[in-house]
Amino acid sequence: MFKKNLIVILWLLLLAGCTTCKGVKTAPGGGEPPIILDSYAAKSIRPGASWRVYLRAQDVDGDIRDIVAVLWQSGVGYYSTDITPVKGADQKDFAGYLFLRTPTDSTLLWDEFKLTVLVRDCQGNKSEPINFPLRFDYGAKEELPGEWQMSANHRLGAIMIDIQSSQRYNTGNGAIRDH
Repeated sequence: MFKKNLIVILWLLLLAGCTTCKGVKTAPGGGEPPIILDSYAAKSIRPGASWRVYLRAQDVDGDIRDIVAVLWQSGVGYYSTDITPVKGADQKDFAGYLFLRTPTDSTLLWDEFKLTVLVRDCQGNKSEPINFPLRFDYGAKEELPGEWQMSANHRLGAIMIDIQSSQRYNTGNGAIRDH
């Protein structure tokens, strides 16, 4: 599985490097990297809920290209990298959310996840990465802090990663466990 993920990640990085930011004027000499000014995500959610990751970012050059998300799961490892393109007025600054749909699998209650997010610009500059822990809990209450209420109206995109419980992964003998 590691080789497969590595090949997918390398292919995506190659593909992302070949794209251009058409119509965006950037500073000579590489410009300034984008900055994630603030972020928020609930640390626990119910299985089956959509997890929202809120970001506030800016780039003085106004050439933000995409948001990169990498999900790690204890006992499993890294999932494929997800890249969400940023367009229009959001290339200078944005405040909004990405979302990850989750399965209604009760065995997720034993898993731990960590999502790492960064923002890249057209020059290849990257923001500092931000880490978000995630656990599943049927008693989780989804309360959005007041400072993020306005950002709840601006969907940046979906994190297209299909997570599964570590209980469902290979047991080493070719069989998939399903409790």
